[in-house]
Amino acid sequence: MAVADFLEWTQPGDKQFDYCLWPYEPVAATAGKLRSSTLLWQSFEALGAPPLLNEMVRAVQGEIGPFRTVWGVKQKGSDFSWELYFYDYERLEREVSIERVLAALAPYAPSALALSPKRPYFMFSLDLDAALGAQERGIEEISVYLGNPSGVVSSGLCYQLSPSGLRFDNLYYFFDAKDDWEDIVGKVAASAHLDLDGLDISSILWPELCDCGIIVVANKKYNDGVYFSRIRIDQLIWFVDRLGYPDAIQAFLTANKARLDHMLYDVGIDYRMIDGRLEILKSAYYGVL
Repeated sequence: MAVADFLEWTQPGDKQFDYCLWPYEPVAATAGKLRSSTLLWQSFEALGAPPLLNEMVRAVQGEIGPFRTVWGVKQKGSDFSWELYFYDYERLEREVSIERVLAALAPYAPSALALSPKRPYFMFSLDLDAALGAQERGIEEISVYLGNPSGVVSSGLCYQLSPSGLRFDNLYYFFDAKDDWEDIVGKVAASAHLDLDGLDISSILWPELCDCGIIVVANKKYNDGVYFSRIRIDQLIWFVDRLGYPDAIQAFLTANKARLDHMLYDVGIDYRMIDGRLEILKSAYYGVL
C-alpha cells in the first residue's frame, strides 16, 4: 500500500477517546492532523498483515459505526498480533454485543462462541493474527469484562470465553497516576510473579511514562501487567523504541509526530520475574477507530 492509502485525516466534530472509550479534550489543534485509526492501518502494512484482516476490521466498523472500536497492536517476542475491543457501558441495554460483532465477522471468520445477553458485561475483545487472516482458524476465544464494584478503587474482572465455557483470567485496577502513587507501588509489589528483595520499582513503573493520566495494574495467571493511559506522542515514540518495535513503525510515528500530537495514547507491558530477572513478555499500544 502507498502511504496515502492508509492515512485518515481528522474531520470537524471528531471526538477523542482513550482505550476505555472515555472521552478527553485534544491536547493540540486537530485541523490537518491524523486520526488514531491511521496507526492501525499503518501497522497492518508495516507488519505484513493479511489483507483479509483489513476487510474484517472495516466490516466491524461498518456495522457498529466509527469511534466505537478500540484496537491494540501487540508484540510478544518476535511475533505481532492485533486485538479489537468493544465497549458498551449500558450493559444489559447494550447495542454493541458479542452477537452483533461476530455476525459482522462471520463471512470472514466463523465462530461458535455464544454468551447469554443477560450477562452484565461492558466490554469484550478478540484477537486478530496471521492465521485468522489466512482463514486457517476461526474465532475460538473472546475476552469478556465485567465490573468489580468497590468504593475504594475502580477495578474489573476478565474472563476467557471458549467452546468449553468461561474461565477467569485476570483482575485489573485503575489508579490516578498522581494521586494514587503509593497505592500503585503497593499494588505492583503485591505480586506472586515478583521477587521483592532488591526490586527496582522503576523497572516496571517506567519514570518516562508515569506522568500519564491513569495507571492500570493487572494481576494475571502467569504474569502481571501495567498500562500507562493518556501519554503523549513523544512518550509513545519512546515506548516503541525501548521495546524494539519494527523500524517502519518507529519511523512513521517520528515522521508524523506533528500530525499526531493532538491525541493521547495508551500502552502496556506484561512482565514477570524469571530466575531473578525481570522480563517483559508482551507489550502493546492502543488507539480508536
